[in-house]
Amino acid sequence: MAPPTGPRGGSNIRKPTTRASRGGVAKHRAATRTDRDGDVSMGAPISGSNPPTGPSGRGTRGRGAARGAPARGSRTSSRLAQNLKNYIGEGGSKHAKTTLKILGVKNSKAASNSDGGVKGLLQFIERKADKDKKIVLGRGVLDGDYVWVKANKDDVSSIMHLNGYQYAGAPITIEETTEPFPTGTKFSKDAADTRQKLLALLAKRYNAEQKLLDLSALGTDDILGNLGAVGSQSLAEKSFRAIIHVAGEQFKTAEEKRQGIQSVSLARNEISDVDQVFTLAYSLPHLRRLDLSNNRLATFSSIAKWKQEFRYLEELYLVGNPVTGVADYAVQITQWFPCLQILDGNIVRNPQEAVEALKAMTPQPLAQLPSNLRDGENNVASIFLRSFFQLYDHDRPALAAQFYDAESVASLSATPEPGRDVEWKPYMKYSRNIQKLGGSRNPAVVQRLFTGASLIAEMWKSLPATRHATLDQPELWIIDCHTFPHLADPSGHGLAMGLMINVHGQFEEADMTEELYGTRTFSRSFILGPSKPGAPHPYRVLSDQLTIHKWTPRAAGAASVPVTTGAPAAPIAPVAPVVAAVPVIDDATRVQLIQELARRTGMNAQYSELCLSGTANWNFDLALQSFEEQRANLPPAAFTAPA
Repeated sequence: MAPPTGPRGGSNIRKPTTRASRGGVAKHRAATRTDRDGDVSMGAPISGSNPPTGPSGRGTRGRGAARGAPARGSRTSSRLAQNLKNYIGEGGSKHAKTTLKILGVKNSKAASNSDGGVKGLLQFIERKADKDKKIVLGRGVLDGDYVWVKANKDDVSSIMHLNGYQYAGAPITIEETTEPFPTGTKFSKDAADTRQKLLALLAKRYNAEQKLLDLSALGTDDILGNLGAVGSQSLAEKSFRAIIHVAGEQFKTAEEKRQGIQSVSLARNEISDVDQVFTLAYSLPHLRRLDLSNNRLATFSSIAKWKQEFRYLEELYLVGNPVTGVADYAVQITQWFPCLQILDGNIVRNPQEAVEALKAMTPQPLAQLPSNLRDGENNVASIFLRSFFQLYDHDRPALAAQFYDAESVASLSATPEPGRDVEWKPYMKYSRNIQKLGGSRNPAVVQRLFTGASLIAEMWKSLPATRHATLDQPELWIIDCHTFPHLADPSGHGLAMGLMINVHGQFEEADMTEELYGTRTFSRSFILGPSKPGAPHPYRVLSDQLTIHKWTPRAAGAASVPVTTGAPAAPIAPVAPVVAAVPVIDDATRVQLIQELARRTGMNAQYSELCLSGTANWNFDLALQSFEEQRANLPPAAFTAPA
């Protein structure tokens, strides 16, 4: 929809007036009206002036009317506030919202209620979602088989725990969605009338040529005056949120809105703190020009809430506000807005300085550290990873047989990107993403934990074909490896040392079923421990957790990805044992090695045996090296008490 058009407001944001205004909320300047907390009321009637009159034209107030109430009394004020609240819904909130779709209410006993069971369902969710925190949902809308509702982003994980719960005799299914909220929402007659009047206000105050939304002196606007929308601070703030929300609705996309509204004037509105109009920063964060001249901003604290907002603001006018007389005013304001180049008509930065200031304020990613392999001189981790990814790309059944056994555990977690369900389809039926499953109560959390080499191989078989980069390209990998002590030794000789390996990288992917080709980033965590006697290798994978990240499309045939089959697609070098086979050592030799290690290190016999029987595999030199690496982590009980 095109932006609203109509007569221009006549305001030029580059030439704000510097004289005291007789506009604003009051038609005549007089003593400042304050609310019960002592704050200046944005839009409150001024003593000595005629308050805005409603359609009836009467200006009397009952004894019980609140100070600054509109002419038709408190009931009119309440009804207007409710109309504005009904219209703006969640649009004026400072907090991020997530849209939820809830299926199942039509099959419940509450479906026969006058509202289709919506109110009861939302109350049920608010009551059950979190016992320790109050959950407040937005206005629910029944559209087709779904109830649509908006919730605070921070509350979504608690709400998702109710996925599968019974409501009024029927199970409910809750899902997040990026689909637009139903546009067929029915407003009350009064709310619809309010919306039309706000559209008329915008039509006469929007300048399409200058891309300017002129909201100056709203207290003198006839439309708002007839609505009684500026009779108190509370009503004025609600009205402002509604105006900004309606204005944003006139653009189909965020980019259209950013291009369509680049300048806003809020001059002469008796604003004493930007919190009163904070929603402007939420709705128009990329604003380039802002006029706040001739308001009542007196201190830095009255503007400080915006110092992390409007990062692309180039021009700002605050003339006519008391704050301009505060020491270091220009320096402080310039620091808060990194792209600011013109303040009150004066140049404070050149374009290049603005670019540098924005860059300095923008958080930078943490430096990427090189891989860190702490696995001893036998290079256990690097040899394992070379073998693992080569076999995973070419022969997954052989991989499972070599490095996994009946006690190995594997899981997969995927977080699909909005609008790309097909690209994530092969992974979603195995994904153990607890947040997406709605919490640990979902049976799928247990069912999708694969135990045993055969089940793991079966799961791998249905995943897309892959091709990983070789480890000879270190710039494409981040690998961290650390020793993992106190694992149970399957040979029955106490405890053994293992390895924890964390891998981050990417692979080429080919989904032959959907004919999709792309590149995907991933993270994979392994825990390696000693194998049982008779295994192909002296170690095994105890735990394998694969996390799938972003998918990037690639044209089919741009690079060939091997199809995973039962036989290798290309010759593979025999997988070399990671460490030498466990030597056959008689008991007398074991005792001698334990005694010698105890003498050299000061450890007692028990810890000396653990050190030798772990990843050292009774290699004395390796055990001694392992001791030196772990000396600082050993408890006092590991050492022999001095005589």
